[in-house]
Parts: sequence; C-alpha cells; structure tokens
Amino acid sequence: MRVDEARALRLLLVEDNPGDARLLREELKDVTRVRFDVLHVTRLAEAVEAAREPGLDVVLLDLSLPDGHGLSNIERLSQVAPTLPVVVLTGTDDEQLAMRAVYAGAQDYLVKGQVTGPLLVRALRYAIERKRAEESLKREEAARRTAVFREQFLGILGHDLRNPLQAISGNAALLMRYGGLSEPQRKAVHRIAHSSDRMAKMINDLLDFTRTRLGGGYSLQRTRTNVHDVLRQVVEELEVAHPQRRFELSVEGNGWGEWDAGRIAQAASNLVGNAVQYSPEDSPVRVVARDEGEGVRVEVHNGGDPIPPERMSHIFDPFVRGGGEVRARSGLGLGLYITHEIVKAHEGVLQVRSTAVDGTCFWWHLPRRAPAPTKS
Repeated sequence: MRVDEARALRLLLVEDNPGDARLLREELKDVTRVRFDVLHVTRLAEAVEAAREPGLDVVLLDLSLPDGHGLSNIERLSQVAPTLPVVVLTGTDDEQLAMRAVYAGAQDYLVKGQVTGPLLVRALRYAIERKRAEESLKREEAARRTAVFREQFLGILGHDLRNPLQAISGNAALLMRYGGLSEPQRKAVHRIAHSSDRMAKMINDLLDFTRTRLGGGYSLQRTRTNVHDVLRQVVEELEVAHPQRRFELSVEGNGWGEWDAGRIAQAASNLVGNAVQYSPEDSPVRVVARDEGEGVRVEVHNGGDPIPPERMSHIFDPFVRGGGEVRARSGLGLGLYITHEIVKAHEGVLQVRSTAVDGTCFWWHLPRRAPAPTKS
C-alpha cells in the first residue's frame, strides 16, 4: 500500500531546539507534492503520550532530549506504538550509531545540517511504506502460524484423542452387550460408556469451536431438508437418554427448506439438551416449529430459574453457561456458541427470552433458501 498523497500525513516532530524545529517546518512547507500536519513536542514524555493516540503516520525523533537520550528514546516509543514508523534526526554523524538505531527499530537515520526538504520528505514517505510492508509480512506470518496451529490442534482432537476414546467406548459397548457382569460391574461399565460419550461431545465441540474461531466459520452441506423430521429425531433421542423427562413436540406448516440437516440437528440437540439440563425434572421441555414469513421458526422452552440478567448479553459467547442453578457441569459451555454459529451460517437469527414467570425460550428463525451467490 503506497502513501496516500491526497491527504496530509500526520507527523509527530520530537525536537527540543526551537530553531531546528522551525527550520524543519520550513523545509516541509517547501515541498508541495506531499502535505504534512505537524504535531510538535519538545519532551519524550509528551511524545510517548502523543504516540498512544491513533492517527499518526510517522515520527521524526531527536535522540537528545531533556528527559531522554540515545537509543532508549526509540525503544520507549516502540513500546507504546510498535507499528508507528520512526525516523531519527540528530546532530551526530555516526555510521555505527545509525546502524544501532535501525536495529533498535528506527526506519531511517538522518543528520541535521545534511537534510534538504525533498530528502526529508522522501525519508519520511519511505519509512511509512517500509513499516507498512513489515507489518504486512508480520500479519502474513501470524496467519501462517495460526493455520499451522489450527491443523495441528484439529489433528490432535480429530485423530489422536478420538481414536483411543472410540476404543474405550467400543469396548464398553461390547462388555454391556455380551453380559455376564455382576451388578457393580455393569454399573461401572455403564459409567465408562456414559463418560466416554460426554468426552466425545466435548471433543466435537472443541473441533467446532476451533474451526469457527480459526477457520472462518462453518461450511454447510445444504440439501432439501424437513426440519420437522430433524426435530422428531432429536426429541426421540433425548427421550431415550432422559426417560424421566417429559418432552412436548408441536410442528405445523411446511418444514421444508435448504439446510444442512446434520448441523440443524446439532443445533436443535444443543438447545433441547440445554433445556433439560437447566430446568426442574418435573417440568416439560416444549419444542415448537411453525412457519414464519419466508422461513421457519423453532422454539425450545423450559421452566425453572431464569437466566441471570448479567449473563444475557454474553449468552452466546464461548465458554459461557446458559442457565441459573447448574446441577451438573456436563460440557465446556460451548453449546450455545456453536448453535449461534450454525444458525448464523444459515443466514438465520437466534434469540432468547427468559423470565421467572414464563421460563426460558430459545428461538431461531431460518430462511428456507440459501442466499443467491453474489457476482464478483
């Protein structure tokens, strides 16, 4: 990105000698191609405070100031504004000092008395462009490192942890199937199977969280899907897992749309499972689906304590738990975040309302069709 010549560049001039400062201003005025808006300070402490504010383009820094001397001036400025380019302008003509200044973070080193207006402007512009190029390379390197970390992390979750966990779950299932266990042994194997299922869900949630945070969101496999059928399947599975609870499913209208059936099932299971976890055992969990405009509205309602007001604004953030009194922590607090991301990927809306009188209701609205691709 080249320096914008259409606007004035904001220059922080750090110079305690009034004569030198006045001369520099005059030199800059004589160059008509580039305009500078000069902020002049005489002390390093003032420069540090000015550098904290956004909007500066470059610093012209003297190394001999009343409250700072030498290369430490560069270091103090770099600490508060690491992306701000610094050009040193000093009376010392010392090549070794110039090299040390560059190593300390300066973009250029100029000597007073040897600088003309055009040379000064060129040095300032080049300093800005070099710093921008450096920052761009740093961002690219950070993105590359993030991509490598993402692949390593996903590999650990998706393979290195899943494989032994599947072995545990599979062997527990075999022990339960073939019988011959005493009652204490059967209960122990059942706990192993239940715990491995919980761990598998946590791993899946972490995979989804990592993909959305580091990989740019969900990629959907849209097919013609009936959300009523998806909800029936989800409720039936949870009825088996929670035989002591009562579930009420009500569907009406047209349940067809272009959605990712697996992701919709995951989102619905998160909401219904959340309703089970955060409501009294003697209260029903109600699931309702109906037509709404050009889409479908799905509601999941449960009684019990309302969500505390201080959590409402962060309810869809990762690692935030949704309910009031929690009986058992069976997850990582990623369920609502993942559900929100799934709904958002479908161009939908997810909301919640929660009161002591009416209980808690999470609802989403999904458009039936995927948006048309934009033309480039």
